[in-house]
Parts: sequence; structure tokens; C-alpha cells
Amino acid sequence: MDIPLNTDQVLEVKLSGKFAHFRKFYTNASSLTYTIPPRTTICGILASILQIPRDEYYDLMSSDKLGIAISLKNNNYLKIFQTLNYAADKSKKTPINDLSVHKQCRLELLKAQGDKNLEWLIFLCFNGKQENSFLILKDKIQKRDFGYGISLGQKQFLANLEYINTYANIQFIPESNYIDSAINMEQIKNLDNENYDLIMERMPLEQRLETRNKKSYRQTVRFGNIMVNTNGNRIIGSFNNVYELDDENKRRIAIL
Repeated sequence: MDIPLNTDQVLEVKLSGKFAHFRKFYTNASSLTYTIPPRTTICGILASILQIPRDEYYDLMSSDKLGIAISLKNNNYLKIFQTLNYAADKSKKTPINDLSVHKQCRLELLKAQGDKNLEWLIFLCFNGKQENSFLILKDKIQKRDFGYGISLGQKQFLANLEYINTYANIQFIPESNYIDSAINMEQIKNLDNENYDLIMERMPLEQRLETRNKKSYRQTVRFGNIMVNTNGNRIIGSFNNVYELDDENKRRIAIL
């Protein structure tokens, strides 16, 4: 994806926590997790900070108004399976300790190693017409005012968001020999070698609200095959349509 029009700033923040579960959309009985939070998850986190009600933020955070890049900061994570009991909540008359209505589900978790945290770097850039939203979001993150609260996929997995920097000089690079973030497979021409810890994950990227038979539904309208380097290091190769930040390492990111 291209950066939104009239963007003149990129906000870098660090998302972290001890546990996470970003459910893969094609799993059911055994819920698998993505290694990075999908773009749709990041949008939900930002909406919670801005205190925008559920299902009312899709237009503000569409790809033409909000650009998002995601980078795994390090490989301090493990994937483990836990079996959880889910209690039925269809009726208030059903006691929570009634085991006959419990359902078991195997849940794959991202877990930080030892006393470390799971960490991702998130890069945000708003369309110039959305400058007010950009400034409000930046101010709330700096003040650690997270609105409704933020989590890593499920409410019990509490998250933290830390302001890192704001970049004003963003350079478009049509052909790059390296990348420092997750990137859509469509933007990859080749890799210099195979000595990377790479994975490809198909994930939802954008949603909108649709109405059918007078009922509103959240609908995913864009997916992507996203490549992630799971050790968090720079990838050398040939990549199309990325953006360079004005920092000492000249990091280059791909908008998802």
C-alpha cells in the first residue's frame, strides 16, 4: 500500500505485553495466533485510545486515511498451547460453575521469555486532512491516556504503548535493497539469501461496516500475504514501494 495522501509525519510507538493472542481468521476449534498484530488489531487499539465506539472507526482508519507499518522488535517470544474452558453466557440463569455448558478450546498463545516483554514497533501516518486525529492520538499516548484501555488480542492480555519518536522527513523509495518491517509478498522481488527466520502469514488488513437485511455486519474487505522476519532483523533483498525514515539507521518500512 502507498502512504496516505498529504502525510507529513510518521509516529513511532512501541506496543508490548506479556501475553498475546491474535487469532488467525481461518482457525476455529484450535485457535492459532499471528506473530505480529494484524493491521485490523492495531486499528482497534487506536480506536480504543481515541474512545471511538465499536464499529464506528472503520472510515477514519481506512487505508487512504491511515497508514500502518509493523515491525517485530525482537524474538523474545514463545508459542505455547493452553486448553481453556469457555463458559456459555447465553442465559443469566445458567450458573458459571455448570460444567455441562462449558466448551474447551485449544488456544495458541504468544508468551514473552523470562521477565522480558513481547514487543512490536508500530509506525502510524495519517492523511494530512486527519491531522487533528494524529495530534490527539500522539498526545494521549505520550500522557499514557489509553482511553477505554488496550490489550493484545483478548481483554485479559493487557498491553502497554510507549511513544518513541515522530519523523517529519519521509522519503518514498520505489526500489529498495532492504526492509525493516513486515511487508506484503507482492512487494518482494527477491531475497539475497535464505539465512533468515521468515514466515508468511495471511491476515486481514482492512474492515468496514456493511448492512444486509437491515442488520449491520463487520466485513473484512482486504487481506494480505505478509512476510515477517521473526528475529526482528533487517532483511536484505529487492523490495518495491517502501518509505525511508529520517533516523540514523535509515530504516525503511512498508505500509500494510
